[in-house]
Amino acid sequence: MSAYTRFRSAFTLVELLVVIGIIALLIAILLPTLGRAREQARSVRCMSNLRTIAQALMNYSSDNHGDIVPAYNLPWIPGSSSNFTGGPSQPLDGWACILDRDGYMRSGTQSPSTAFYCPDANDLNGTSLGATANNVGFSQGWTDWPLYFTQAGSSDTSPKQSTTIPGENMNHIIRVAYWINAYHPTGQTLSAAQIAQKDLYYTTVAGFGPDIGDAIRLHKTSEIRHSTQLIVAADGVFMGRQSVDGLNMTNSVIGYRHPGKNGHAYSAANAAFADGHVEKIDASDFPCAFATTASYTMNTGTTTLAQQEQINLTQRTVYADPAAALQIFLAANPGAN
Repeated sequence: MSAYTRFRSAFTLVELLVVIGIIALLIAILLPTLGRAREQARSVRCMSNLRTIAQALMNYSSDNHGDIVPAYNLPWIPGSSSNFTGGPSQPLDGWACILDRDGYMRSGTQSPSTAFYCPDANDLNGTSLGATANNVGFSQGWTDWPLYFTQAGSSDTSPKQSTTIPGENMNHIIRVAYWINAYHPTGQTLSAAQIAQKDLYYTTVAGFGPDIGDAIRLHKTSEIRHSTQLIVAADGVFMGRQSVDGLNMTNSVIGYRHPGKNGHAYSAANAAFADGHVEKIDASDFPCAFATTASYTMNTGTTTLAQQEQINLTQRTVYADPAAALQIFLAANPGAN
């Protein structure tokens, strides 16, 4: 073989650059596709988690005479004008801890590998310093249960600390990255209209009372009138502020962690419904609870977006009985259209 032949068998610099260019082009084409595939895989895993949660909630209810698992338990303190001390002597257990203790969803760990944790959740404790405030990432994060308020007489905006409750056989601290649709009047003096609303939510803070001579009881699955529309759990951080569930709202409880319409990052949330099915909901379509303040700026005509979603029962709702919710809202706000 001649030297010339040996020389021609090697790549020239131009040929090498062409090959490198082709490889770079293929990588540029494939990387976004691979990224979207990973995002889709995480979203699918999150939806699987929510299906597991929904099934556990239904199993709990089936085994407990139709009672829905409480959001958390807050026992009444006899002889006290308020049953809420908010300190370490009165820890809150949490629905995830109850499901874990009673064997409906075993976790026993703060690991993000459990079904209580969305794989797209940000690694942020959304309640350690109180409510999520204006930090968008907090509602996309997690909270540890059980917990207690670090200052007596606190509210959901106060700092919190995780703890176990050995007396209730809750020896695990569970990291939870999902919100549960619940009525929880912690630290509030309730009006008659607010008391009437308690059975419109999927679940409740059990035992809080007496409020105007009424202690809040457990909800039952038989009270749910629109199971295919009622959201029971979704991406987010559960700690008060039921009506604050819009994208980027102050103290929002909903974590918009997944790609939404037109592929926009962090603009959709996965949600489980009372009948057990799971959907991805874009932030622009996520149902808004009624608010007593001017928090919502999304108006169409003379009816707010929140009211429209409750009137039309074919749409999703955070209420078990949206028609009743609308009547309560209008009775408390006679000037509303």
